[in-house]
Amino acid sequence: MNIRFEKLNLEFRRASEVITFPQVSYFFGPIGSGKSSIARLIDFCLGAKVEWTPVLQKELVSASLEIALNDTSLTISRTRDSGMVVAAWKLDEDTLQLTLPARKGAGEVLPSTGVEVLSDLLFYLSNIEQPKVRRRKGMSDEHLERLSFRDLYLFCYLDQDTMDNSFFRLNSDNFAVSRKSVDTLRYLLGYKQERVAELESQLQAVREDRLARAASAEALQKALAQAGFDDVIEIEGRIEETKSAIDIARRYAREARSARQPLPHAVDGIRARVRSLASEVASTEEASTELGERIDEIIRHSNELRMLSVRFQRNAAARSVLAGVDFRSCPRCTQSLPPRDEDCCSVCGQADRVVEGGNNLREDVVSQDLKARLEELTDVLSRMRTQRRRLVLRTDELKQERMLCETALSEQLRDYDSAFLSQAVENERVIATLEQKLNSLLHNRKLPDILQEQSELVETLAGKESELRIRLDKLRETTFRDAKNIEKLGELFLDCLLEVKFPDVRASYHVEIDPSNFTPQIMLSKGGDFVALSFANAGSGGMKSLFKTCFALALHRLAAAIGSRLPSVLVIDTATKNVSSIENPEVIAAFYDFVYRLASSELAGTQFVIIDNEYTAPSDGPEMDIKVRHMMRGSGDNPPLVSYLIDE
Repeated sequence: MNIRFEKLNLEFRRASEVITFPQVSYFFGPIGSGKSSIARLIDFCLGAKVEWTPVLQKELVSASLEIALNDTSLTISRTRDSGMVVAAWKLDEDTLQLTLPARKGAGEVLPSTGVEVLSDLLFYLSNIEQPKVRRRKGMSDEHLERLSFRDLYLFCYLDQDTMDNSFFRLNSDNFAVSRKSVDTLRYLLGYKQERVAELESQLQAVREDRLARAASAEALQKALAQAGFDDVIEIEGRIEETKSAIDIARRYAREARSARQPLPHAVDGIRARVRSLASEVASTEEASTELGERIDEIIRHSNELRMLSVRFQRNAAARSVLAGVDFRSCPRCTQSLPPRDEDCCSVCGQADRVVEGGNNLREDVVSQDLKARLEELTDVLSRMRTQRRRLVLRTDELKQERMLCETALSEQLRDYDSAFLSQAVENERVIATLEQKLNSLLHNRKLPDILQEQSELVETLAGKESELRIRLDKLRETTFRDAKNIEKLGELFLDCLLEVKFPDVRASYHVEIDPSNFTPQIMLSKGGDFVALSFANAGSGGMKSLFKTCFALALHRLAAAIGSRLPSVLVIDTATKNVSSIENPEVIAAFYDFVYRLASSELAGTQFVIIDNEYTAPSDGPEMDIKVRHMMRGSGDNPPLVSYLIDE
């Protein structure tokens, strides 16, 4: 990816700063001078989220970065706290300007281009197809996911914060983050060839088309089954039946027109039905009323029986209590009673009418008789109520039907015509209804054919999908076995370590890079105990910084050799972090001498932005376009990034 930084324009509260970038830019000075902020501001313009220093929190207003993408000049402007950027570029003689999200998109912002965020615009202006990698490989929901420019730029910006604690996120505990870096390296090294990506895109398109058509066919099949149109033979039979019915209706209409004999009017039939319904309603209402009266009578009779039962029980109880009492005085006035005959009551003097009835007047016999009678009445009452409820429901149904008939009669009377015309209109209505039914059946007759076509197409797409998957699997196996670029990367990495005089590394060693995680290891032993040097066990922060920087240099060397799409810029912020120029002068001298040689040879097409505490000048060699800026806080001759803060 041919990209080059031209200018960085910074707007502060009280001044402006313009920084130009030749092939090699070297910023050095003590801490607090703002040299690392230059790299952060470049990253900020390219869409990064940056933690601002106190000075930039206070003074920075906005930043804009002018870059060259192939033959296109692009200016990216962004205010300090904004998540949006303003991009401006020239197309022929016109200048185009676009406001778009820095990182998180919400839809296409440049019509018909797929551009949603700044990363998409950079690929679009570079004439590079959006890189894609597989996600959830081998799963049913496998899909392609886009790589962003930020994923590629991770291997172009070695920031000071992560120089000695993160190896391009390949060692991240977050699996998704580490896999993203692995996928990016595979893309850059040609480990995933363009043909693989093309086949993956084709496979995804065919799979989505198959699933969509299968879902459509399934929905159509269910709808046809529910409507009864899933059997073609049955539909054909219904079509023939409808055609026959139409012929019969037309023949009947012709015969009616030719005969012209008196025919019953449609109103007469409706009127007769209304009368019949009215009579039936009256009969059911009368029967319901009579039944209601009978129910009331039974209820009263039941209540009387219950009262007689209570009275009998009370009389029997009183009789049993008073029968054995020999009254001497009147229970009301307490006067002595006169002598009475034996067959008269000793109190009232009337003849005793108690007749011994034997078992017939026993209380239990009477109670059982009353209970049986009440049960009979309750059963009769239940049946009558059920019958009356049915009569009420029937009456309501008849009234509803009568109301509909009366409505139809009113409409017919409103449009009353001769009996012949009325019958003719009815015949035409029947014919029209049948013809409409026939048209509907003929239309629905096509649906099973469409379903069959969809099913056959789904099978065809399934076969094509299977064929593409087989071809893709074979191509992936071939690509997986083709490790030439990975081997070359290991060789270049070892060469970089030797050139910068990395401690304890010899030319006889070899580098192994696992394609599953791309973590390089320098094998320090050929047999016996396993001894290997990696970023994790490199030891000091200074050795880790050199280890990481050498890997980045090796990656850029390989990218330049194979024409990879790695952006052609390399920003190195303090590669000699924790490496003393007093204690290790040979390492620092060897490192920068090697970088200068690369910039004038293998990486002549790569732009370098170098930031360090001290300046190491190039030794004798070919001249190069290099800019050196010394930055010191409080210095007028070598001002810091915010120049007007010299006296503050």
